[in-house]
Amino acid sequence: MVSAIVLAGGYATRLRPLSLTKPKALLPILGMPLLDYILSSLESTPQIDKIYLSLRVMADKIVEHIRKDGKDKRNVIPVIEPTRLGDAGALKYILTQQNDLSDDVLVVYGDIYNEVDYNKLVDFHQSKGCDATIVGTQVEDPKRYGVLLVDGDKLIQIIEKPKAPISNLINAGVYVFKKKLLEKIDGMSISKDFLPRLLTNGTCITVYPYRGLWMDIGVPSDYMRINLELLALKYPKGYIDKDAKVSEKAILKPPFYIGEGSVIGEDTIIRNSIIGKSGNVGKGCYIEESILMDDIRVGDFTLIKGSIIGDKNTVGKWSRIEDSILGDEVTVYDTVLINKDTVILPYKEVTESVHDKGKIIL
Repeated sequence: MVSAIVLAGGYATRLRPLSLTKPKALLPILGMPLLDYILSSLESTPQIDKIYLSLRVMADKIVEHIRKDGKDKRNVIPVIEPTRLGDAGALKYILTQQNDLSDDVLVVYGDIYNEVDYNKLVDFHQSKGCDATIVGTQVEDPKRYGVLLVDGDKLIQIIEKPKAPISNLINAGVYVFKKKLLEKIDGMSISKDFLPRLLTNGTCITVYPYRGLWMDIGVPSDYMRINLELLALKYPKGYIDKDAKVSEKAILKPPFYIGEGSVIGEDTIIRNSIIGKSGNVGKGCYIEESILMDDIRVGDFTLIKGSIIGDKNTVGKWSRIEDSILGDEVTVYDTVLINKDTVILPYKEVTESVHDKGKIIL
């Protein structure tokens, strides 16, 4: 059997303001938290017997999410870091706190969407006879990631965020380690400290080639991209939840996603956008290439384009928002213009138009 560890304890500073009020792993993708995709995939893998969830920042919100009515909603064991340990330190901490880790330990980052077949990955790892396996995938822009230098299927070196990448093969943030290796962790980073030390000591590390969907949500543009790309892949003809109410006079242009309990008014146009749960979009609105999270109210004749709107936002009538990000519980008054590249932190009231581009409202 195999133990699994999901690493979900970081600050996610590059995702602010979205990550100021919720941990990155709970950000929704097509109406469902990223963490739920990860846990569902792990739970459907017969070879995995226990799943540990490494937490620190806003750990209480994740624990609350995975539990219901005082009982575990999922068969997951949360482990809360006492201090900032880094991704490598978190692995060693779990090793010291849990006595029943399997000999093989699958490690997955909680901020990455992938469709890796973990059964095939574990079989590959065990067939190669190496003490560690790293999943590698091809991306268009490898400069942002750890690039893998390989010889056949063996890892030779990891080059972090190179200015001139030697290939497009990167570290996909999924590993299998022999439990005994975790005792050797000395440092905070898996990619910068742990793996280079293993390579220096001659540890055999094999690379599992993965060619399926892989996307991280490191910054807001990544988060937007993963949602819209998956929207086109999963719902090319559009999706309306059975409990949503959409006016017969609304115009929905695929792909689109209308979540549970949401209401869409007459003459509103929605194109290539996601509306979360319990939203209410008035009449005559235009929403394009945007993500509206849960419990959002949008007044009549408002335009929202290329934007991410956090939970429990209220946007007034005749307003206009373009290419901007609004944190949770922001109130935008009637007839307000929010110009491109504006970032608004949570709990703000915007009473006047923001004419300058790139404004940050603290």
